[in-house]
Amino acid sequence: MRYKTFWDTLDGDERRAMERTGRVPRDPFEPGDTIFRQGGIADRAAVIISGRCRVLWHGENDRTTYLATRRGGELIGEMGLLDRGSRNATVTALTQTYIRWYGREAFEGLLAEHPGILRKVFMTVCTRLKESDHHRIVVASAPARLRLSRLLLRLAEAEGVPTSLGTEIREVTQEDLGDWLGTGREAAGRRVRELQKLGLLDDSPTRSRIVVTDVDGLRRHAFGAGAADSTPGSAGGRSAGSAGPSTDPLPHRSDDSEPVADPTEPP
Repeated sequence: MRYKTFWDTLDGDERRAMERTGRVPRDPFEPGDTIFRQGGIADRAAVIISGRCRVLWHGENDRTTYLATRRGGELIGEMGLLDRGSRNATVTALTQTYIRWYGREAFEGLLAEHPGILRKVFMTVCTRLKESDHHRIVVASAPARLRLSRLLLRLAEAEGVPTSLGTEIREVTQEDLGDWLGTGREAAGRRVRELQKLGLLDDSPTRSRIVVTDVDGLRRHAFGAGAADSTPGSAGGRSAGSAGPSTDPLPHRSDDSEPVADPTEPP
């Protein structure tokens, strides 16, 4: 079943109102461009028209935590407008991304005039918070040796690009994985090599990409043979194109020796 985005939940009148109110920049965001920066003033929100974005929380010593991946049809930046706080995460374009901007005054006026849109914005926020809790627990409840498998499965389903070798996760390094799991680069590297030996990851030397050669096999390894899809909107199999939002693992210390990251919430 295809995951429903915020835009999917709107009816025709609500979509037309959103289109009239928003502003679409002439040029898209290119891969690597920052759309929202953590700590910045939350003066606008946006709907992604097309493309994909990664949401990261930046902590001490330049370490980051993976929070989510957002795609076409999803709302971003709404939390800061709703609570009138600063940005609590950075949103970066993964692919060429077109968005529709909504300034604070325009966004608040839209919600006041269209109660249906207001309700769907709050539904989106509530759904994300519940999914955040679920996805964090799914990873943190695993033994240390399986946490990376579960995180990679989420990334493959949310961001994966089909290639001749398998499902490619771009713009991610072993240092990133170590940060996102809170284990450090060396521990993440050991786990990557273990998965390569099992034939679940491609072992070609690369710096900023990981290729999952068998998504079904990675799922069985992460959750056990016959386990149902672990997350709402799971893409399943080798396809990664229809996945829903993705979030980081629950900050939690298990009995294993490898720690995980500090708690944060997606924007």
